Amino acid sequence: MSAPQPRRRPLATAHRGNAASSIRAQSRRGESSDPKAAAALRFARGVALQRGHVSDAELKAVRDAGYGEAEAIEIVMQVGMNSRTNYVNEVAKTDIDFPVATAQAA
Repeated sequence: MSAPQPRRRPLATAHRGNAASSIRAQSRRGESSDPKAAAALRFARGVALQRGHVSDAELKAVRDAGYGEAEAIEIVMQVGMNSRTNYVNEVAKTDIDFPVATAQAA
């Protein structure tokens, strides 16, 4: 029997002290006031924009922020999954059932 996994804090408590509107604004820009989360977001953005061709410096930056090899791979896999999901929804012309977000410049 494996040991129980530690519970993760909900996003709202992880960013206690930030106003909800500030968190939403940062999220829309792909930013975070938490340095470790910000490093992951920069890395994910680089993976997406460069289609996986990130530099050694970008990989080092995410590792230096405290992410291990498996976590860096998990970030890459999440970017890929989101891209594929978007492609499927475009082909299927899926109805949007949530508030539409306007595109922002990269």
